Amino acid sequence: MSEAEKIKKQHTGQKTTLMLCWLAYAFSYLCRTNLSIALPDMTHQMGWSTASAGAIGSAFFLSYAVGHLFNGIMGDRLPIKPFMLLGLLGSSVCNLLIGFFPVYQVVLAVWMLNGFLLSTLWGPIIRAIAVWYPPEERNPPAMVISFSSLAGYLLSWAGLGVLIQLTSWRGAFFLPGIVTLAFSLWFLWKMQDAPQKLGLENYASTVLPNQPAGESISLWQLIRRERLLFFCLAALAQGIIKDGITLWAPTMLQELHGLSAAAVSGAAAWIPVVSFGGVLLSGKLMKRYYGKEKMPGILLFGGTGICCLLFFCTLGKALWCDVLFFSLISALLSGINTLLLTFIPLRLSSCGKTSTVAGLFNFFAYLGAGCSGILSGVMATFAGWGGSVLLWGILCILGAGSVAGGFARQQTTPKETLHRFFSRNFHSSVTLFKLPKIH
Repeated sequence: MSEAEKIKKQHTGQKTTLMLCWLAYAFSYLCRTNLSIALPDMTHQMGWSTASAGAIGSAFFLSYAVGHLFNGIMGDRLPIKPFMLLGLLGSSVCNLLIGFFPVYQVVLAVWMLNGFLLSTLWGPIIRAIAVWYPPEERNPPAMVISFSSLAGYLLSWAGLGVLIQLTSWRGAFFLPGIVTLAFSLWFLWKMQDAPQKLGLENYASTVLPNQPAGESISLWQLIRRERLLFFCLAALAQGIIKDGITLWAPTMLQELHGLSAAAVSGAAAWIPVVSFGGVLLSGKLMKRYYGKEKMPGILLFGGTGICCLLFFCTLGKALWCDVLFFSLISALLSGINTLLLTFIPLRLSSCGKTSTVAGLFNFFAYLGAGCSGILSGVMATFAGWGGSVLLWGILCILGAGSVAGGFARQQTTPKETLHRFFSRNFHSSVTLFKLPKIH
């Protein structure tokens, strides 16, 4: 194979892999956000309480969180293609089961299983980018992949509400199940997860000068060296807010403005549309502050907090205003999500922990998401929906502080600080009073 043919084949493999991973994650969102669209009608028809309905969403997020912790590690050890295929096929079956057996206990158990199965996707997707793309070319595909979740939101919130209006809430589970099942067969046929088997370059272990070295290192050593626990806290705060909006935004709009499912779906469709701008903003900020990623995180969390405060003051006064603030907050959170769950794990690909770190951050993000279903429901019960919005604003402060801590340099001891101070000043004094040479 000539060099030109090799380059062409590498580019073709990159595009095919990126397209399949993008579609896989978009369909995964179609197979999970459909619950929030169908939940109001399901709750009314089945006579479930708001707390019971919220428990279904929380069960999904908790199993999704635990699944990311386990499946993130496995995603670095198992082949990418069969591991992702397991999640796609399993999720499609779970959606079909709920359509056929709408009993509360069945829905709760199956949706929990659905969360675990879908957690097999994100870590291997990030690993696939690291495998196919050299480090200096990863930012564009990372941004493209981040758009996939927003596309899944858009497909779900814009289309499924209309489908429910025309058929019933069951259609919101049957359609995603059938479409994802069909895509899984195409994924099985086209996906290539090992470029080296095609005689092409595998870039997973490639490292740039400003990235961590690719030595063998344990997960705990990596967590300590890269201060990953701070990012875990930021992911936790982001997860509570982001998926609180995902789960409750349609219900909030319906209760505050008395809209039908189709009307709520049409209004909520603007939320993922505007969120595309958040991913673009994060990409531009990452490029602008390359090597100084702390600033994008603080700016995005700070902007989200300001929007939450303004939203609290205007909540329920006008539909367009509520949709606007939902959209702005979601856009900024999408930028934070891209920073935490895509860019930072890709920086650590040379350590062989890309999927593991992505899974770790996702664990905390969806641990927060699991709590958000109950927290937002409780806040809504005792303080109205405004209480939930105020909670989101407080969490933004926690998120900004955590990002700052994660990117902070290692602190020196007082002894080291004094030594540097006196060394620097003594050197300056000697230089200042040094006599000129006599020639």
